[in-house]
Amino acid sequence: MIFATLMALIFLAPQIVTRLKIPGMVGLILGGALAGPSALNLLERDATIVLLGTVGLLYLMFQAGLSLDLGRFNTLKGRSVVFGLFSFFIPQLLTLWMARNVLGYSLEASLLLGSIIGSHTLIAYPIVARLGLMKNTAVTMTLGGTLVTDTLSLAILAIVMASLSGDVAAIDWALFGGAVAAYAAAAILGLPRLGYAFFRTVRNSPEMEFGFLMTVLFVTAWLAEAVGLAPIIGAFIGGLALNRLVPEQSTLMARIRFNGEALFVPFFLISVGLLIDFQVLFSSLDLWKLAAVLVGLVSIGKLVATLIVRQIFGYTWAEGWTIYGLSVPQAAATLAVTLIGFEAGIFDGTLVNAVVVMILATCILGPALVEKYGLEMAHRAEAEPVEQHRVRERLLVPVANPKTSDELFDLALYMRDPKCREPVYPLMVVTDGQDAEERLQAKRQMLDHFVDKGAEAQVQVRPLTRIAMNVANGIARVAREERISMVLIGWSGHVSTRERIFGTVLDQLLEETRQLLFVNRINEPLATTERVVLAVPPFAERSPGFFEAVHSVKTLASRLDAELVVVCEARHLEHDREYVDSLEPDMEAKYVPVEAWSTLSQKLDEVVDRGSMIFALSARPRSAPWIPELDRLPRVLSERYPDNSLSVVFLSEY
Repeated sequence: MIFATLMALIFLAPQIVTRLKIPGMVGLILGGALAGPSALNLLERDATIVLLGTVGLLYLMFQAGLSLDLGRFNTLKGRSVVFGLFSFFIPQLLTLWMARNVLGYSLEASLLLGSIIGSHTLIAYPIVARLGLMKNTAVTMTLGGTLVTDTLSLAILAIVMASLSGDVAAIDWALFGGAVAAYAAAAILGLPRLGYAFFRTVRNSPEMEFGFLMTVLFVTAWLAEAVGLAPIIGAFIGGLALNRLVPEQSTLMARIRFNGEALFVPFFLISVGLLIDFQVLFSSLDLWKLAAVLVGLVSIGKLVATLIVRQIFGYTWAEGWTIYGLSVPQAAATLAVTLIGFEAGIFDGTLVNAVVVMILATCILGPALVEKYGLEMAHRAEAEPVEQHRVRERLLVPVANPKTSDELFDLALYMRDPKCREPVYPLMVVTDGQDAEERLQAKRQMLDHFVDKGAEAQVQVRPLTRIAMNVANGIARVAREERISMVLIGWSGHVSTRERIFGTVLDQLLEETRQLLFVNRINEPLATTERVVLAVPPFAERSPGFFEAVHSVKTLASRLDAELVVVCEARHLEHDREYVDSLEPDMEAKYVPVEAWSTLSQKLDEVVDRGSMIFALSARPRSAPWIPELDRLPRVLSERYPDNSLSVVFLSEY
């Protein structure tokens, strides 16, 4: 029942709060608070919850280490140290003065409280990862700075605890330093060698690969604790050591992200929420005053540090607020130091509860800022040179309806790069059941038909069949297994509900794939197409799949000998023209500016007539190029141009 309740919270809480424009991870914290003993009493923060929360926190730090751009980190390690020092010592000194002169705490309690305020936890890390900002200089600097702040926080904890026990002999510090040095050398030098040996020996075994990484994660965390470091530092170092063995776009990294976002990190966030005791919160005014002071100290201290670093290194305001949003949340080292201080008698119960309120407040503030300004950073990155991402072209064409499959397959042949030597993959998926094999066998004749069509066009065709629980899952599995770069799927043109973009199958496919996805309603024979209209939304070029999508559309227009008309926002027209014209095949295009994307349909009326095929570039929700208007676009275009062929193109996130 404990696990069932946790899974229900993971499922429901983010969905509820995102409707209120609140980041989903904040909903998990609030959900944990409401499920706790002081509210609905569905969960207690017992040994099970503590264990799951600790696992989630360590997993979060390990994933951050794996995802760090080491090349950029090495060039920015000086910045990381500078930021870490400012981000720790400014809040530390502010807190030390406030605690001594206003709150009346002892020197030990003041130092310990300062170390709490000076640390930070990468609660908002999944947001920057989702927005594709891991290579951003400001983000990389902040991730590296985390190692500095948490190490300093735990070092002050060790000094304070040693001073209370009177055990500050030089020999003890020498032993501690030697143990830490030996641990770091073993992790940094030994783990990569171990990793290389493992991946060379064990191949094509996802379960064993994931199991190996999890073993490294928890062993390095445990050994770090054994030598006197925080386990979170050990997890981060373990991730750094194996960083080069887990490429950013690999399927193994995708599994790591999935497990983190679906299970481990939510466990940690819920465990933080369970620390909230509503009875204590609403029975003590002093607690709220103290909590307000702590929130003010961490907010002001981290803000001053961010402003200084922003000025030194010349970051934009959006980058500055993202740095602040990443560095203001308190959780990991904060909880560790607070609980140790309470058990040692340095902190009282009121301060512990005030710290919990501060954790909740900063964990709400930080992700909200990163969500807002991180998206702005992703949009503003258009000023930077854009690398033209091209991948090995592999086209997957799921076929089901004999009436429309021929035209869909023809579309794939027209869009296929003439230089490509990869086969086209027609796919037949049947849902699982007692007669699944018989149904699949009955439909194999259709696949043979596409082999014949490919032979006629001198294109290699490799037919595929799958039995799956549902069609979308079967397509997504094949796309991963065959390393598909582009999926072309048919669409009736009907949009079922307001909440969904298309309907059950296509929306599920959008969620389960990250490949370039063409969703096609073909109403007219392709050979009769006289004009190809390409609608390019703002910031589309920031998506890795932009260049592949435009190349495919231009190839189609060229092969059909159709006029190419590009519709884009007026403010982006010149650089959109530069990107589109630079791609093969070389052909002239007409560019039509639109003042605002919300008025696209009115502008399309001027260029769309009979014989026009519309390609509307879009993006999956909450990816960098996504804007709310894109979700409404399929419905608007389908209803406005019911007789034209229409393709909604969801750009690849690879």
